[in-house]
Amino acid sequence: MAEQDTITVSEYIAEQERLEQEARELFPKKFDLCSNSAGYVRQPVYSCLTCNPNPSEEAGFCYSCSISCHGDHNLVELFTKRAFRCDCGTDKFKNVKCTLDSKPTGSVNELNQYNHNFLGRFCWCDVQYDPHKEESTMLQCVICEDWFHDTCIGITPHGDDFDDFICRTCTKDHPFLRRYAHHPSFMIGLSEKGGGPKSIVMIDSSKADGKTAMDSTKPTAIKEDVKDESSESLVDVVSTDNETTSVSATTTTATAATTTTTITTTSSGTTVVEMTGTVVEKQTEDVVQGKRALETTATTNNNEGVEESNKRIKLDSEVKSESYVCKLEQQPADRYPDQEMNLFATEGWRDLICQCASCLVLYTKEGVASYILGEEPVYEAEDDDEAESSTLESGMKKLGEMDRVQMMDGMMAYNRMRDEVRAFLEPYSQQGKVVTESDIHAFFAAKMEQRKHNF
Repeated sequence: MAEQDTITVSEYIAEQERLEQEARELFPKKFDLCSNSAGYVRQPVYSCLTCNPNPSEEAGFCYSCSISCHGDHNLVELFTKRAFRCDCGTDKFKNVKCTLDSKPTGSVNELNQYNHNFLGRFCWCDVQYDPHKEESTMLQCVICEDWFHDTCIGITPHGDDFDDFICRTCTKDHPFLRRYAHHPSFMIGLSEKGGGPKSIVMIDSSKADGKTAMDSTKPTAIKEDVKDESSESLVDVVSTDNETTSVSATTTTATAATTTTTITTTSSGTTVVEMTGTVVEKQTEDVVQGKRALETTATTNNNEGVEESNKRIKLDSEVKSESYVCKLEQQPADRYPDQEMNLFATEGWRDLICQCASCLVLYTKEGVASYILGEEPVYEAEDDDEAESSTLESGMKKLGEMDRVQMMDGMMAYNRMRDEVRAFLEPYSQQGKVVTESDIHAFFAAKMEQRKHNF
């Protein structure tokens, strides 16, 4: 027998220990429960190229089924996918039944969405992924959850400098994201439309000038007779006395929508903000911060002979009411409309995203409402308490959980098997012979035949 076909007992034991350690690292959680009953959740998903290798037959399944039902198949790990329900045992798999959860005949998860990842292909390049040959680092887009090669993305920041990646396909599909790109929480990767990865230009908004690095969280003053691209504001004092100050402000947005706001401050320190019939009461110091500068100009109306006081008011900070302040409208227009844009976001970038009513409608319409304002929880199987134990340790633990009669029977059976294996191997040891695979099969075949006769 060739030398490479032989193995010593100590080498065999060492190899088993290595395999057990690898299994503990790869499968640290229990795999005895299919996630199908949890419904459409964000979870680690796997695809099987052995069962569904063709387009239009894409399917995926949970962590537990990847081990219990497809353990010896050609699997592709897709990592997390949102709103996904395990397909194992459904009509997607014609010849495979789920060993963990039997589904009704003909059942299909109609809300599952599939892409080329389920066929083992990723990125814009649509290349089949081979973990043994892949040399690129891959980034997952937080929006579409596809994976992209850093070489296909182009220039990327250092991995420690950002937390989430948003691909140029998603910034095109959801253009409102580009409006926030100039905030210091983002780094921008720009390229000409259709340009290659080498054409990428990186812009770090946190180091750009004030026009680019716009912090939408800072108060914005409403200035006298100031016009910009997004709004036109004019604030007039209607009346003033020792007890009450009333301010009427009319704001016209770029969409020609007009909103009338009335601010009334009483001597008790309570400020009432009225906007299209809605009244919000807050303490003065909580609502309006900063100083108010009043300019009084006296004029005489010759026709009526009545002197009126016209006063202009300048607010150094805006009224903090999320019910009518839209953060998106406060952002500058997209400065790079003719270029493709990848975004690299730092931690907390979701806090910048507006939550006003109109923006929430936008998120729902574009299908991003469930995750754009906060990270989604990930469904995972329970931790396996025995994952750190060896096979021997796990066996001894199970033995200790048996009742005394079962435990004694098990120990006696183990001792008999140990003595028989020792007797079988002893001649090979004395004669220096190699135990072949056929010798092992013959030994256990004889034991099975003996067991049949005993019963």
